Amino acid sequence: MEKDFAKNRGVTLNSLLEEQCALNMRLLLAVQIRDLETQTSLRRELEENAAQIDRLLTGRM
Repeated sequence: MEKDFAKNRGVTLNSLLEEQCALNMRLLLAVQIRDLETQTSLRRELEENAAQIDRLLTGRM
């Protein structure tokens, strides 16, 4: 449990939101160039990012 805390200690809402913004920009580019494999991968990363944001905001991190 302590290792999980140390691992996530540096995660802030701002860093997660910045990551989300970067992923959205990459997804937009993938859509524009019609790269379906990258789109799928980025959507998965965005879902993970949203889950992290949810855990941070609800105190379950």
